[in-house]
Amino acid sequence: MVNPSRSLPCDPTFEEIRAGLAAHRLHLDRLARSMRSEGQLADASGQIPEALWKACEARALNLNLVPVEHGGCAAVQSLVSRTVLMEYLGHADAGLALALPGPGLAAPPILALASPRQQAAFFRRFDNDTPRWGAFAITEPDCGSDATAMRMTATETAQGWRLNGTKCFITNGARANCIVAFATVNRRQGRYGIRAFLVPGDTPGLVVSRIERMIGLRASQLAVLTFTDCELPAKALLRRDDEHPLHDAFSGAQQAWDYFRPLLSSIMIGTCRRVRDELATFFDAGGLPASPHLRVADVNDRLLGIDRRITAARLLCHHTAWQADRQLATSMDATITKAYASRIAAHITREALELAGLEGIAAHPALEQSYRDAKAYDIMEGTGDLQRLMIARAAQRMPRDFIWGSALSVP
Repeated sequence: MVNPSRSLPCDPTFEEIRAGLAAHRLHLDRLARSMRSEGQLADASGQIPEALWKACEARALNLNLVPVEHGGCAAVQSLVSRTVLMEYLGHADAGLALALPGPGLAAPPILALASPRQQAAFFRRFDNDTPRWGAFAITEPDCGSDATAMRMTATETAQGWRLNGTKCFITNGARANCIVAFATVNRRQGRYGIRAFLVPGDTPGLVVSRIERMIGLRASQLAVLTFTDCELPAKALLRRDDEHPLHDAFSGAQQAWDYFRPLLSSIMIGTCRRVRDELATFFDAGGLPASPHLRVADVNDRLLGIDRRITAARLLCHHTAWQADRQLATSMDATITKAYASRIAAHITREALELAGLEGIAAHPALEQSYRDAKAYDIMEGTGDLQRLMIARAAQRMPRDFIWGSALSVP
């Protein structure tokens, strides 16, 4: 999460990001090459290959998205710079980009809801020479799209808190060392009865019930976590020192979604760029379109259409990140960005298979893998249908003149 008071006047260029991370012993070009070479193995196994990074890079990866005051790299503190970074890694391999070590989605609710002491203790976990993962647990099997209707309970005890319930679709949930889990202390209070807790991955009673069999993004290991009488100390409750007892902890979850949707969209854009590059390589090498009715000019027109969609998605993504860096409201912008990026990812990857056909897929397996990854994008960080419904409802509440001059009018 970005602290706007420390945002740079100008966001760093990619070269500055690369140099800044190199100073932290994380060499992006080597990492990207490794991700490309190990991507198929990760897709087949659902695991992160041991050869993906060098031992000296584990600490730098852990601290990749950590605030600078807790040891993070100064070159990637703004959300704009992080979207640039994640697009680059998404171009290498989307599943591995999501599976890289670090606090992940656990960071935004920590920064929004935790006291300075809790924040320091949380980020200190990642200042380590072995890989560490954070996870964000809010979705439940029986709550549909209404996250505030959660059934997982938090019961106060003499020693602290006891958690009982199930969470699903937890990115990196099976490998997480610490999890920010949301539970209700009083279901009648709705979102105002929700609290956030920091749960160590080795807490007794916390079990990885299942790792979902994904069609794509397999290395991200979406997991189902079961909490059975998980005893936590009182300090596990995320709470600022001056917090009112009925503080809206659900806002921390909303901040996590608003923060991560542009990052996820950047990975999608990276996927689209990879597909476009693979297509260009195939046709430049003399490959023929799958349809005999397509001429070279038709293929070039299709590639130009792909370029236009990628550019539109990138501009949306950077605009949303730019607003977030200036502490402006971004919930709807983040929703529009993710909905559009997932839609063009599905369209571009499908079009690539239609253009290249079996010959192109055999020569460039990344085309088929990207198509499967794009199927998974639609359900992550809110399903595409739900987000389009949110956008439609927002459009109904807006003046017509405003709609046609806003991001809602993106083609």
